[in-house]
Amino acid sequence: MSSKAATTAGKILHNSIWFGLETVIETIVFLSASVAVARYLGPQKLGYFSYINFFVMIVTRTSGSGLAGATRKYMSEFIALDQLGAARAVYNLAYRYQLLGAVLITLLGLASVAIWGDPSYKLMSYLLILSIVPGVMSWVPAQANNAFEDVSKNTLSAFGYLIAYAIIISLTIHFHWDLVGVASAALISRTVEVVLRTIPLNAKLRTFPLDKLESEVVLRIRKFCLEAIGIQLLMSVVWDRSEMVFLRAFSSLEQIAFYSISFSLAANLLIVPRTFGSATGISLMVEAARDPDRIDSIVKNSCRYLLLVVFPVHLGCAAITNEAIRFVYGAKYVGAIPVLIVASILSIPRAFQEIPDILLRAADRQKKLFLWLILTGVLNIALDAALIPHFGAVGAAWGNGLSQAFGIVAMWKQAQRAYRFSLPMQSTIRLGVAGVLMAVIAFAVGRAIPGMPGLIVAVVSAVPIYLGLVRLTRGLESSDRLRLMPLINRLPGPVRPGFSALVAFAVPAAAEIDMM
Repeated sequence: MSSKAATTAGKILHNSIWFGLETVIETIVFLSASVAVARYLGPQKLGYFSYINFFVMIVTRTSGSGLAGATRKYMSEFIALDQLGAARAVYNLAYRYQLLGAVLITLLGLASVAIWGDPSYKLMSYLLILSIVPGVMSWVPAQANNAFEDVSKNTLSAFGYLIAYAIIISLTIHFHWDLVGVASAALISRTVEVVLRTIPLNAKLRTFPLDKLESEVVLRIRKFCLEAIGIQLLMSVVWDRSEMVFLRAFSSLEQIAFYSISFSLAANLLIVPRTFGSATGISLMVEAARDPDRIDSIVKNSCRYLLLVVFPVHLGCAAITNEAIRFVYGAKYVGAIPVLIVASILSIPRAFQEIPDILLRAADRQKKLFLWLILTGVLNIALDAALIPHFGAVGAAWGNGLSQAFGIVAMWKQAQRAYRFSLPMQSTIRLGVAGVLMAVIAFAVGRAIPGMPGLIVAVVSAVPIYLGLVRLTRGLESSDRLRLMPLINRLPGPVRPGFSALVAFAVPAAAEIDMM
């Protein structure tokens, strides 16, 4: 059992590092590009671009949970059983269906733009819609790599995507290609990614035998896909900026831009939770089939580490939002300040979305999840209809955040019915107290020292203050030293001493706890 735990922990750490590397670079590229594009386009044009891109995002996200999600689930099961021929057959089936669906959806999108699109933005809209095909097709090989518990292949292909995107955005701003250039960046970079991701995986799968799937398995895959697509469409109502529709109907393009910027920044705050949660989910999907008894320890420890990061990042962002928006985006976007404050705080529950979602899919409990998400979607629409006409983007942030919290609590409740596990409530309280106190201090520093200097001092001082509060409140357990120390060997040499000192300082030793 101990060797299994070590192997699983090692895989989670390995995948976390690759996920982290990809996500950090992706966040830097997209954040830098989004700031440059926002300043270049202005709120009006950015609002229309964000509105069209919202529908593209729904399609690509849905594809990731439908056939691609089935690819991950059933390939994981067959790989755990050492049935590699069946795993290859699952991939081939999913890829064919995914390609057919991508082409049909793209054709419908192009027809919709031709009939109802704004003539001033049609070329931009066509390019964005065309990016659906490579965006959708990259999901199946990505989830196949996840099934093998090795995300490094996804990371390497993502680098090609990011490099292409950064180059085209830079050329767009330099040569004033406007919205057409921004949309072209999405299309070309997604095409680069899917090519780099698909070719190596296909070469690997060709070394496996190819079995014929039993009809019962095919039916299970189809059932899983239909349920997953329905769930993702509902989740798009709650998580993927469905407020855009209400903002377009009841507000202005500027309000769409303010909400889009705030939503994107709040999502970027989830860089570490999303990285760690995705890496944990990869192993959870396999362990759910291999050894369900290990789920309790994986969930409990993963949640504690998520809490360690989520509280200071989100609460700290809310504390310095006023200074950050004015400095980064400029005076045109001051309307986004209250939106981002609300969004950064209410997006805390999103850090805990991945784990229960994976557990429910592993247990084939999607039907229950589907019913709860219907209620969540109804709540979200009701809140949007009530708040957005009166409060614009701020109302959208409240409606989205409150419905997210409701939906994620429902997901955790259903996951606990599928598997036996507990949650680290004591750590939640202690780390929450540390995060709130740190945010209050950061807010006071930002107000006391105006401008950029105050922003820098607030951010730099928040780190040691939070670590000291974590130690004072004993938010981590002594056993966390054993789990965190192996990460040192995977870090660059110059970073290791500092990381080791931070862990030794923030995590109490067993002797210290015994003395209390």
